Amino acid sequence: AREELLTNLELPAVSPDAPTVGIPRAMWTWQQQPFWRALLAGLGARSVLSDETNKSIITAGQSAIVSEPCFPILVAHGHVDALLESDCDAVLLPNILSMETPWEHTESHLCPWHQTLPFVARRSPQLAAGRERFLSPTVEFRRGEAFVARQLADEMLGHPLAKRLGWTKKQILRATADAYRAQQQFEATYRALGQASLDALDDAGAPGIILLGRPYNIHDAGVNLSVARKLREHYGCNVLPIDALALDDVDIRDINPNMFWDLGRKIVAAAKFVGARENLHIIYVTNFKCGPDSFVKHYITTASQKPFLSLQFDGHSNDAGMMTRCEAYLDSKGLLRE
Repeated sequence: AREELLTNLELPAVSPDAPTVGIPRAMWTWQQQPFWRALLAGLGARSVLSDETNKSIITAGQSAIVSEPCFPILVAHGHVDALLESDCDAVLLPNILSMETPWEHTESHLCPWHQTLPFVARRSPQLAAGRERFLSPTVEFRRGEAFVARQLADEMLGHPLAKRLGWTKKQILRATADAYRAQQQFEATYRALGQASLDALDDAGAPGIILLGRPYNIHDAGVNLSVARKLREHYGCNVLPIDALALDDVDIRDINPNMFWDLGRKIVAAAKFVGARENLHIIYVTNFKCGPDSFVKHYITTASQKPFLSLQFDGHSNDAGMMTRCEAYLDSKGLLRE
């Protein structure tokens, strides 16, 4: 349902001959694809997503990285490399510092690797030849729509595409407003579907598995070896991802009053959400080198008052170990189907 919503986004019409902006199918894209695609369409540019994560993209990422990041950042390098090899006129790689949140008592940062991806990618010898095509506005979503619109106008007017397409400040401000509406509409529809699924589980007295984790871990099948699909097909599990839940009203200050990672707050909120529902259980999808997750995961049991399964993905190509652990966890919960 989520992919169908993304595929059928209502975007402004763009000329088939319009310049193309490549969007890496990694990191922020899994959370904010409607926003950025609507923004680009409103500015007269055609957005093109990179291919789904595959072996060649992972291999390209391995050769492109200049340090030892987490697996999703490695994968992001591979997606950027693939787009630079295509005929895209630009590659969108925003410097996103913070996310919008109703909880303003503390910060709502993304992790340092996520924030600095455009600067790290620029330093890769493999990607250096194409770095002039990077479209990398600095964005602080926490500070609200009006501030973000001004940021985007100030940052994007300096890119070569601005002159080519005749962008104006007024046009960028208008496109930003449309982008916010596209994102809000997507999230409202998606979470309504999530609530309908929860209601169906309640009505049937059926158990459900909530996939906790960062959007780029739980939705990228090339990163997580299609764990959600395999849970459904092999074990008959009812699986819901964390971002299908309405979590904005879940207060986690009793668990941690200073959770300044935006995605960390949502993960702990989802654990608390699960704790209030007897029929829900947790599988946490993460990576070995994720610094914030190494901290956040220690709050999951406290928040949910339930044992949970943690799955780490770091470029594995064989799912045998993952499926064995899933089966053992489901068996311990009495969730294996006959």
